[in-house]
Amino acid sequence: MRRLLGLPVALVVLALAAPALATPPVELTITDPTEGRRAYDIVSVTLQAAPAAGRKAQVTVVHGRRVQVSDAVDLWVDTDDDRVPDLFVTGVSFSEYAVYRARGWDRHHQDITDRGCASMAMRGRKTVIRFDPSCLGSSERFSVSVRSYVLHRPARADDYVPRPERLTRKVLSYAS
Repeated sequence: MRRLLGLPVALVVLALAAPALATPPVELTITDPTEGRRAYDIVSVTLQAAPAAGRKAQVTVVHGRRVQVSDAVDLWVDTDDDRVPDLFVTGVSFSEYAVYRARGWDRHHQDITDRGCASMAMRGRKTVIRFDPSCLGSSERFSVSVRSYVLHRPARADDYVPRPERLTRKVLSYAS
């Protein structure tokens, strides 16, 4: 009797653990509710795995309006499964972007823009960031955090996906 009672419990434990052990997807879209009080509202963020090694993964941020002067986007990327950002990409509309090696949410002092690890383009209602998941070391999966804001506006008007200092679920770094 004792053995039979233990069997269903073991099955429940396995059933609950299975999703955690599942392979991450090659694409993930996070939708964000429309928030009128946000200066540069994020509508959705899509993470896409790189097609193959040596190619770049892509993060597409869709905004609630077209890009305007002083709009800005920050992207933190975790590429090594430690839930701490490794890359920080920042850019302002109609201007340049910069890429930094990150060692946390506010420690990104080493400018690695010249390495070609990442690029950013803001056009229409989209911001597209492409990056090499293995630029800083081998990577099997990645997750991101995005902030959009308008320069010289209060921080309370910033929009984050998923939340400040939180990362999305993981996506495979490479589709094949």
